[in-house]
Amino acid sequence: MAASECAAVLTVPQTTAQAMMSEAARLCEAHTATLSGLEEGRFSYAHAQVVLDQCETVPASERPGFESELLDKAEGTTRAQFSAQARRLRERTYPRTIPERHLTAFDKRRVVLDRDEDGMSWLSAHLPAADAQQIYTALSTAARGERTAGDSRTTDQLRADILAQLLMGGLGSVPSGGRNRAGAGNEAQPGGGSGSKDADPDAFLPRAEIMVLISAETLFGANEEPAELHGYGPISAEAARRLARTATRWTGLVQDPDTGEILGVGRRRKVPAGLARWLRARDGTCRFPGCRVSTAVSEIDHTTEWGKGGTTDHGNLAHLCRRHHRFKTLGFWTARQPAPGVMEWTSPSGRVYRTEPFLKMEHRDTDQTCPEPAPF
Repeated sequence: MAASECAAVLTVPQTTAQAMMSEAARLCEAHTATLSGLEEGRFSYAHAQVVLDQCETVPASERPGFESELLDKAEGTTRAQFSAQARRLRERTYPRTIPERHLTAFDKRRVVLDRDEDGMSWLSAHLPAADAQQIYTALSTAARGERTAGDSRTTDQLRADILAQLLMGGLGSVPSGGRNRAGAGNEAQPGGGSGSKDADPDAFLPRAEIMVLISAETLFGANEEPAELHGYGPISAEAARRLARTATRWTGLVQDPDTGEILGVGRRRKVPAGLARWLRARDGTCRFPGCRVSTAVSEIDHTTEWGKGGTTDHGNLAHLCRRHHRFKTLGFWTARQPAPGVMEWTSPSGRVYRTEPFLKMEHRDTDQTCPEPAPF
């Protein structure tokens, strides 16, 4: 009854009103610190929703301390950045909650069709993170291959055309140009192609590589610490081990036992494959403030140019998307790494912005002689 009236007053659907009332009750009763920060304008309501979600499975006796840690990370971040940090903090602090939350979320998997304007619609799927990451990576790899072969479509257009052709039964190379523009009267399938079922799928959609960073101890069952799925965040130890059983390639990342840092490669200009994989996992996205372009479609850049003495190690390398790489190259924005992986950007107006890496390395005890997180 109350939700119905709130929905009428606010002109929102009843389910939305019910969710708003539930959030309001939790803020006023169990999360007054978050409510105070919201009233003071220290972060947005979207940030407060992240706090409520991440505190949901935390034991009530430990909730105030955990909430305080979350709120310290909220200021000065976008909602997406805060959400990634908050999820990692909860899953590192309370790894036992990961399988429980995953099972609940897994039951909600579905495909959704939303109508859009101008003859278009959105087709989206709510899938397990590893499956979704592998599908997107495969589409991106195939799209880059078509671009390299001379296709004039953008990467986004190619991903959409390739997905449409696969789901509609067409395999094989995607001809340049895709569907003709409206009014051309062409009956070709989306993304072009003949739709032959005899075509070789591997010639069209390459096997995708996803990266999971897992410690040797977790891999062999000595502990249940979460692993990191590149592009997503923490996943349960059980899920990571399940992915490991089907892995076709491994790359060991040896850390310095004193500092926990990945060892550098000195003055070599080319970034070795193992270090490049580590940087993909560490950065997650373009390292420009607020940018969420994935490292899968970003470039590794020397923060201090190699030609000016910059080294090729993880303390002088970071991923940038093409736009923000150009901003830096042209000198509009300047960047430095005061600590490995921590970026400080200075804008044209002189303001300084700091971005943290998606994945931070844990410092290890000096008596641990062979710590090797292994991405596969």
